[in-house]
Amino acid sequence: MLSKAHCNNVEAVNSDFLTISPDDPKYGRATHILLDPSCSGSGIVNRMDYLLDDEEGNDGESERLNKLAAFQLKMIRHAMTFVSVQRIVYSTCSVHATENEHVVRQALKTEEAINGKFKLAPKQDVLPTWHRRGIPEQVDDAADAESLVRCSPGEDRTNGFFVSLFMPAKDEGNQWTGIVVDKKKRKAATDEDPEQPSTKRKRKKKKNKFAANPSS
Repeated sequence: MLSKAHCNNVEAVNSDFLTISPDDPKYGRATHILLDPSCSGSGIVNRMDYLLDDEEGNDGESERLNKLAAFQLKMIRHAMTFVSVQRIVYSTCSVHATENEHVVRQALKTEEAINGKFKLAPKQDVLPTWHRRGIPEQVDDAADAESLVRCSPGEDRTNGFFVSLFMPAKDEGNQWTGIVVDKKKRKAATDEDPEQPSTKRKRKKKKNKFAANPSS
């Protein structure tokens, strides 16, 4: 799939994310983590599992969902231990609140979230124009549901899907950091430094030189 999409800047690694240390020299500086862990797959339309599963009435299915949710929460908690992380996306192709809103609700109560001050990103940073949000009754704070995105089979002409975004609480959101900011700083410093002629002036001088001496 990566080859068909002509993705040339991706390195596929066959490894267990839970075994990767936040201190790993290769991955420890990761700033963005996308978690799409194993889930029930109940939102995949061609499987139609969402028509068969009953979270309340099927004890076997409820146990399976609870096990999946525990694993999914473990993945989020591990992602929150990476000290440089700025964004953590948690998504599933499940329609069940057990794997979606409930996992997010528990993640916000973890030691990693409290000590690392992680929070849900505001709605304006999470597909703000998408109409279907999280289920208010399935989270502790109904306002958190607006930060969540859902796609509903049969109603949205999509597979069933769920997306959430965690970010450091101190982050104001919608900010870029790192090399982009550094480039802007360097540009600003060049513009303000009288010793550094602007690119425009350099080009003008170069053009005048050639005009004055066509043989050069």
